[in-house]
Amino acid sequence: MSEINTVIFESVPSTNTYAKENVASLPMPSLIIANEQTAGRGRHGKTFYSPKDTGLYMTLVFPAPDEECELLTPAAAVAVCSVLESVGCVPEIKWVNDIFIDKKKVCGILTEKFSKGGKEYVAIGIGINVTTADFPESLDIAGNIHIDVELGKTEFAEMISKLILEYVDEPDNELMLSEYKNRLFILNRNIKYEKNGKEYSAIAIDVNSFCNLVVRRSDDTIDILSSGEISIKL
Repeated sequence: MSEINTVIFESVPSTNTYAKENVASLPMPSLIIANEQTAGRGRHGKTFYSPKDTGLYMTLVFPAPDEECELLTPAAAVAVCSVLESVGCVPEIKWVNDIFIDKKKVCGILTEKFSKGGKEYVAIGIGINVTTADFPESLDIAGNIHIDVELGKTEFAEMISKLILEYVDEPDNELMLSEYKNRLFILNRNIKYEKNGKEYSAIAIDVNSFCNLVVRRSDDTIDILSSGEISIKL
């Protein structure tokens, strides 16, 4: 892909929303960065807490690749982890899209495929809690990355974006999934998950080639989770 076009805002409702609404007029690929989101979005309609000055809020938008896009979220998670590791962090991944440090969630990823003007695009939204500390009580598992990042937020975002686009240009699913799995902290752990309105307990045993989570229930039934919420049994 061509060089990344970067657009920086002091405040927007949501970088993903801005990218989706304005994609027709943006050079591709484009990186949207905001110092604050007033209506940050997460998966399943949840909000992403995005206070001013304390986090990195970004969306990378680009034409959808010809192949399926189900591995773009794990690829983005690997990209974020790689950049965090380069500045001394030790991140881990909770399937599918959350990144943790010291058992606290420091980053969320929202990938959206959408159409505009007869063309297909992908927007990958990433929110990282850099120094965010005063979280609402409902976000009891939230934390920040624990270090002062010497890199500017723009450079940080561009490094992540570059790694994502390298994967889009030349996807190496085997290598990416291996890196993803190596950082996944829920394997061989007891989890709870909900499917078709029913809650199950199981052990997470693997991630398949589609980045679906493979679990074994107590009755030895194997289940494949393609989406949805899971919670860790401590």
